[in-house]
Amino acid sequence: MKTPIQHPIPESAPESEPAVSTPKFGTGVRTARIVLGLLGAGIAVYGLLGLPSQLGPAQLLGLLFWLACGVLLHDGILVPLTSLAGAGLNRFTFGLGSASAAVLRGALMAGAMMSLLTGILLRAQSVARNTSVLEMNYLTHLAWLWLALALGTAVVIYLLERRAGRRLSRAGVSQQKTRS
Repeated sequence: MKTPIQHPIPESAPESEPAVSTPKFGTGVRTARIVLGLLGAGIAVYGLLGLPSQLGPAQLLGLLFWLACGVLLHDGILVPLTSLAGAGLNRFTFGLGSASAAVLRGALMAGAMMSLLTGILLRAQSVARNTSVLEMNYLTHLAWLWLALALGTAVVIYLLERRAGRRLSRAGVSQQKTRS
């Protein structure tokens, strides 16, 4: 008869504390999540209940096909590409705290998605028969968006790193402050 393998508890972690800490959210965060989830579900139900009265059967099938293609596009193309981009960004966010790295990745993803959409609008604008439909200067607005993303992200990362007690060196690597 085999005896079960027993794994020793590491000496660095006391028995009373778990080896991996789980984030604890206050009741305010939990309440906000519940309220926002219920609000979103209510809006979705309201929209779905109104569809049959406004669309015919052929349009409902077309909408269903369009939504299915959206899910396939998201899960088959967008998620793998963003996963690869996130893995590649780990090299550039080395030394930053996890919250700062997440903020940087989120800002870059938001900018990339807006750039993709702006490219579609620029293409539509170049072949538009009616110039009053797409009359904005989308390229200039995209440049302003990237500037705002860069400045906002830099401020948030600075504040997060400062709060965590790290300082950014000129090379962009976060270093822990030492107390004297």
